[in-house]
This record gives sequence, C-alpha cells and structure tokens, in this order.
Amino acid sequence: MKTWMLLALVGCLFVDVTSWAADASADDVDEYEEVVVRRKKKKKSPAAEQPQPAASVAPVSVVPATTMIVPAVVTVPSVMTPASPAAPVAKEEADDEPPPPEPPAADAAEPRRLVRYFCKMWKDEDWERLWWAMTPKFRKEVPLRTFKTRFTDDAEQNGGLKDENIVGVSKTNSGVAVKVELLFKFENAKPRVVNAVVERIVGGQYRVTDSAILPVDLNDL
Repeated sequence: MKTWMLLALVGCLFVDVTSWAADASADDVDEYEEVVVRRKKKKKSPAAEQPQPAASVAPVSVVPATTMIVPAVVTVPSVMTPASPAAPVAKEEADDEPPPPEPPAADAAEPRRLVRYFCKMWKDEDWERLWWAMTPKFRKEVPLRTFKTRFTDDAEQNGGLKDENIVGVSKTNSGVAVKVELLFKFENAKPRVVNAVVERIVGGQYRVTDSAILPVDLNDL
C-alpha cells in the first residue's frame, strides 16, 4: 500500500515537472517569435523617409568691371655726369704692361760695360733691346723699325757682327767715347774701328748716342 502511494506521488511530481517544463518552453518560443516579428516589422522613422533638401548654392555676385586709370609716368631726362679723368685708367693699364727692355742697371752704370751690352744685343739680333740702349732723344727721333733696318741692311754687306774688342775709353765734350773694334761674319768684310759715344741720362745711367758705332743709314745717303 505504501509502495503504491509512493509511486503515485512520484508520478504526479514527474507529470507536474514535465508540464511546467513544457509550459516554460512554449513561453520561450512565443517570446522569441515575438521578438523576431518585432524586428521584422520595425518601421523606418518618418524623418528617414523624408527626402533630404538639395544643398543650397550661394548666389554668385557679379561685380561690374571698372576702368582703371593709370597715371602717366613723366620721364625726367637724366643728367649726364662728367666722366672721370682717364689718367688713372691709363696709369692702371700702364702698370699692367711689362716694363720696357732697358739695359740692366749694372751694365748701364759704366760706359765700357754698356758698349759690351750693346754689341751683345747686336750679335743676338735683339733689335728692341738694342734700341732701348740708345738715348731717349735718339729713340724719339728714330723709330724702332728704321733703327732695325739700318742693322739688317748692313748685315747684307758683312754678315752681321761677329765679335768686338774694346780698345780704349776717352772723354769728349758730349760724353764718353769708347773706342771699339767691330769684327764681322763675312771673311772678306773688313773690321771697323769706331767710337761709341755714351752719355749720362736722368738717373745717372749711360746710353749710346747717335755715333759711329751705328751702321750707316743707306736711306739717308
């Protein structure tokens, strides 16, 4: 009797528990379906469905063209300033030029040495240095080209200067006379014994004057 009642009680409990679980499951299903339905039937907000107004374009203001008046430019004539003296420029150019080939100071300090220097330039045919061994007065009167021609014309007769011998030195009214024997390259050319007259110039140095040591100017005969 007790066993039967115990089984009946257990069966009732089982039935109640099963029924409660079934009810709970049904409620969950209904609630899930309700949520799903609500999400599917959710309507858009009226604000989203309304069309957005087009972006407004700011009106472009038209500025009327204006005529610009440019004032005329008055040209003032420039005042010509006097040019600076050309003397300093000429001096600078002169400084850039090499000095003239004058005789070395040691050779020009003594008449005998100056005549030897003169003869050396003659043998080397260095006509410009030979010309600068003459006095400033002579160079002013006789240009270098004419001076050179006198020596080249003379060389056609004797072959040019070969050597020289200083014979002696004496004083004259115009300076110092250095007696010298000139020997030439041609064998048939006779030696010359002449006086080379030298005189002092500004600065105390000696220069050769227009004297017998120079060849005869054939154009002046």
